[in-house]
Parts: sequence; C-alpha cells; structure tokens
Amino acid sequence: MNFVMRPYKTEEFERACQVRGLVTVDAQERFKIGFLGSGKWINDYLHFALVKNELLVGDIQLRHCDRTMPEGVAHIGIDIAQTEQGKGAGTIALELAWQWAQANNFHRLEGSTDVKNIAMRRAFEKASWIFEGTMKNLFLEDGVGHDYLSFAKTI
Repeated sequence: MNFVMRPYKTEEFERACQVRGLVTVDAQERFKIGFLGSGKWINDYLHFALVKNELLVGDIQLRHCDRTMPEGVAHIGIDIAQTEQGKGAGTIALELAWQWAQANNFHRLEGSTDVKNIAMRRAFEKASWIFEGTMKNLFLEDGVGHDYLSFAKTI
C-alpha cells in the first residue's frame, strides 16, 4: 500500500467532508478555511490529506497555539474514512505526521483518543507513541463524561 500525506487538492472537498463526517453546511463551511489553506498554518491549525493508492482516506490535523503550547509542540487529530478504519491507516498517519514534525522543527506531538476507541489506541501503540495518562471526563456528551487516553511522540 502506498500512503502519502500531502496538502489537499481543491476537488477533494466533498470527499474530505465525508471522511471527517461533516454533514451540516455550517460544519463544512468551518472546515473549508483549513481545507483551502491545506499545508499552511491557519488559525493555529494545519490540515493534510492522507492518501492511499491515490484515494483520499484520511484527514490529519495538527494544532499549535503559541499562547498555550511551547514552541516545537503540537497536538494531532486524525480522521480516517470508515471503510479504511482498522486497516493500518491510523498508524501510518501517525508515522507520517511524526516525520513531518521532525522535519519542521517539532520535538513533540501529542494525541489522545476515547478509551473506547480500541483501533486508535492500537495505532498509537504500533506507531511507538508513549502512553502518558488518562484525562478523566475530557468530553461530556449528554451529561456523560468520556475519559481519553493521552499519548505522545518525542525526540
């Protein structure tokens, strides 16, 4: 399998929205700014397409706010198309993002996943990210707290 992390192509917007699960017009419009600036930092975000054999299969987001994070540190978010989940795309995305980070003077990437997301937990482990702890009740949905597991990759 041939995976590549690269800026989005303009014609990939609809597919990118599908991959990210963005169904409302408002959500798609908010994403459009980052999508159109893919490969460049915009409002503390950097978006890349994850492509497998010429097909868009994922979205990789890096986040760095200079007011809340030290220089050289970013947080990663990954969305993988449902049809590609559990097939190694998440692990590859983490590895490609880490390669990009090192080449661009980042010494640390952080990421997290819901404790119930077994596939992403495995991806972090396979990509040799270090488990750093549990963030209790990080997100609330309908008044129910969701714990997240924190991972990092450092030089």
